[in-house]
Amino acid sequence: MLSLLLLAALPQSAPAFDFDVQNGLRVKVAGIPVVTGSWLQYYEAGWTKGYYSTANEETQTKKVDDDTYRTDLSGYNGIATGQITYHRAGDHLQVHYDLHWAGDKPVKIELTGGMISAQVMQNGSLTEDCKQARSLTPTKYLIPSMDERKFAPDATDYFFDSPLVKLGIKTSSPSTLFDARGYDQDYAQGKSLFWFGNLSLDVSKDKPISYDIDWRFQSSPVPPAKTDSIALTANPAPDVISPDEQPPPIIPKPKTNELKFDKPLVITGNYDYPAGRVRFWDADFTGGLKSRFEVPAFDKKAPVIHVDGGVSKLGFHPGGYQITITDHSISVLGEEDEGLHNGLRRLAMLAFPHGGKLALPTGYLSSNPQIAWRGVHLFVGPEARAFQKKLWDRVLLPLGFNKVVLQCERTDWDCMPNLKGERRTMSKEDLAGLFADYRAIGVEPIPLIQSFGHMEWFFDKGQNLDVAVNPAVPYAIDPRKPKSAQMIGAIWDEACDLLKPTTIHFGCDEVDMRGFPNDDAKLVTVLWKQQMTVLKGIATKHNAQMMLWGDKGLAPGEAIDATNGDSGTEAIQRRAALPKGAIIADWHYKADSRIESFLPSLQLWKKEGFKPIASAWYQPENVRSMDLAADVEKCGTLQTTWPGYFSDEKSLIENMEQFSAMVLAADYSWSTRYDKIDNLGYDPAEVFRKMYFGLPRPVSPGPGVQIFQGVAKRDLKSGDMRFKLGDPIALRSLLSAPQAASAVDLALSAKGKHIAFALDAADKCDDGEVIAELVVQTANGKQLMRQPIVYGRHVRTADDKGAMPFADRGEGFSVFELQLPAVSEVRGIHIESLSARGGLRLHGAIVW
Repeated sequence: MLSLLLLAALPQSAPAFDFDVQNGLRVKVAGIPVVTGSWLQYYEAGWTKGYYSTANEETQTKKVDDDTYRTDLSGYNGIATGQITYHRAGDHLQVHYDLHWAGDKPVKIELTGGMISAQVMQNGSLTEDCKQARSLTPTKYLIPSMDERKFAPDATDYFFDSPLVKLGIKTSSPSTLFDARGYDQDYAQGKSLFWFGNLSLDVSKDKPISYDIDWRFQSSPVPPAKTDSIALTANPAPDVISPDEQPPPIIPKPKTNELKFDKPLVITGNYDYPAGRVRFWDADFTGGLKSRFEVPAFDKKAPVIHVDGGVSKLGFHPGGYQITITDHSISVLGEEDEGLHNGLRRLAMLAFPHGGKLALPTGYLSSNPQIAWRGVHLFVGPEARAFQKKLWDRVLLPLGFNKVVLQCERTDWDCMPNLKGERRTMSKEDLAGLFADYRAIGVEPIPLIQSFGHMEWFFDKGQNLDVAVNPAVPYAIDPRKPKSAQMIGAIWDEACDLLKPTTIHFGCDEVDMRGFPNDDAKLVTVLWKQQMTVLKGIATKHNAQMMLWGDKGLAPGEAIDATNGDSGTEAIQRRAALPKGAIIADWHYKADSRIESFLPSLQLWKKEGFKPIASAWYQPENVRSMDLAADVEKCGTLQTTWPGYFSDEKSLIENMEQFSAMVLAADYSWSTRYDKIDNLGYDPAEVFRKMYFGLPRPVSPGPGVQIFQGVAKRDLKSGDMRFKLGDPIALRSLLSAPQAASAVDLALSAKGKHIAFALDAADKCDDGEVIAELVVQTANGKQLMRQPIVYGRHVRTADDKGAMPFADRGEGFSVFELQLPAVSEVRGIHIESLSARGGLRLHGAIVW
């Protein structure tokens, strides 16, 4: 990839800023992001149609000379074109836009010149055209209007005076600056930003746009780096480990819950089976216990627990179960094998520490799934098989999912030798093994291979362009070309022979998003009809049910969003081209708390003889409303993920919100409980994190050493760990603690194999940003372990409620645990800042 950082190209005297324009403008001052992105988009007046956005399509950036870069724009089949030139001159960055439109009617451009970090600026002041603007501190907006969010009337001259940087901005015509904190747009969610640019530029065939922005960055002096040495207090304590005896959350919510956690049955491991050994007991119950706890050795002298279980006609839907626990017995009955599995997995999830032992509550519980078809949508890839086994074993099976749609076009298909070796494709052998894995656990796997649009995989590296609708913008396959049917048919023949599916998903969403002639909805319908004939033939040939996304069959007004059917007339024709009984993954991703907002499209599909599946994404209100709408219309549910093209743990970590939404989807789709999100009584992100990443926890209390600075001022209980907290040890942040040390050497004396730290950060950073490194040392300085501390993975600010895969959250802190290679004498910890912001703070630690 072309490196666009100009820092290395400039003289060795410290520059005022460095910048990157590969994917929009990003500027750092003293290593801290000040401008965090830019883009522009062509649109129809009134936002009735979007034509081209640089945020959604790749742009080409070239180096002109050491101080100049140029980005070439071309979109909407070459009708939207232009250039952006970036030129550095001392502490100025001069940006020139030259934008054109070749369409017959005028359109508008929204030009986002830069997203400015409110985090950097909010403690400073702002003037606009030499007039003082209102305060930059966070404000709660009562009316969601743009005018309320503006700091002042549009201007051509802006000046921010903040502790880190003085930022001047001059533009060739009046521009807008508004507060995007808490703004209802994807780019603003969870971020602290000011939007700067022009909201409405007029452009036409005869009137191109020329627009200039002059940015000036003047940074404040950076204090010299220093390292502090601190001797820590180390106090032995009998209960640094103190198992959490709180009842675990029961998800999905059961039909009947008469369990008594205050009258437990101790799990001794001394079982007998009066009716014969219970099937799946070892895998589902014993294995489930071992994944959660350090299970004590069985006590053969303890009272015997009588265990029975099996399949029974309970009158429940398939997958339902009942559990009865007395002071001397356990009974688990399931509706079909699926129900017995679910019951035994739930039994393992009910276990909790009690008085140094493992126990189960006594009483009765029954759970009956209200929605039969409960699926998740995942991708494939070289690491998918191992990753998905862990995901299902630890999370999705205990939560009761029973279907998986596997988007698997990126596989090494024999019939496509020109695509083999594509970056990170999955082998056929692994894909077949993955499907076998799912069938072995009672989950139906459904292959999804995009077979009309969204076929970037098919055209990778310039291959197969002869069957593209538009070879210049290869995105959709052209059914008018006979070879296209042969090629799609060959892929599906190979996939069906390999995988033996009973349902096949052809994709077919957003088929004309790129590369189609402009506004030609009738052509889309013509090609749609031709391609549906091909795809129906494939499904019939392989005796499989046809499934596809539903957006191209819905006209505006027929659903809350995802209405890409263009018009009522076109949508009707497209639906008519589908075979009756086809499964329609009816996807809608708007976060709307009104269940009725999601009913019309489900009702429409049902009325016309199809089988809709309510398909949600990750926003909690979207998940709840979609799943409850599915219950109203007696449809299935599908929880979708869109974390890139490959399924692995890295994609999970980078998209935790998408995976933690599966907890909500499991609860609402199984129980169809009506509770609002805030009334569920659990944090889905924490539930998911503990299920997937959690280590087996001790059952009995354990001694260790409390580590803190100065005098302990408060106690912290997090999970099963107890901390004494002293004065925080803070690393430098140029935003909030510029005089603090950039590194600290901590002296202590403690022996153990585990170390846990109570941490927080002074300043919010980007998820995935490495803000510090921690090194655990022995007495002679030998390194036992070196660990990067990553924002959003191990630590957050006290008020940042985002999920963290590797840390517990407790009372404003994150608690991060390290396991050393062996029991060791820990004599030192070195912590060093690796970011200009962050300001990592250590409040205390325990060693055991």
